[in-house]
Amino acid sequence: MLDFHITELEDEKKTRITQIRHGENLANLIDQATSRLGVNKSVFLRSVIASAARRILEGSTQHVMSQEDAVAFSKAMDTPPPPTARAIKAANDYHSRVALAD
Repeated sequence: MLDFHITELEDEKKTRITQIRHGENLANLIDQATSRLGVNKSVFLRSVIASAARRILEGSTQHVMSQEDAVAFSKAMDTPPPPTARAIKAANDYHSRVALAD
């Protein structure tokens, strides 16, 4: 079920307008959903958009590993490969240019 009272969004002043073009089928679907839920289109669309945006953002910031991947990752962290010649050169170049404060 959608949360139609998203407090941090519901209390802010509604000054922005987003327009989309859609067909009759989507219009009918929206009308049926809003009628069944007993809310107006604006409330419904704001809630749906906020919910979808949060789901996308949360999904893109979390990494889910299988048990096999977690074991491989843990092993790599515990026994990292030796640095390559290119990595050693990059580290030396960095240390020659940057003075580190202790």
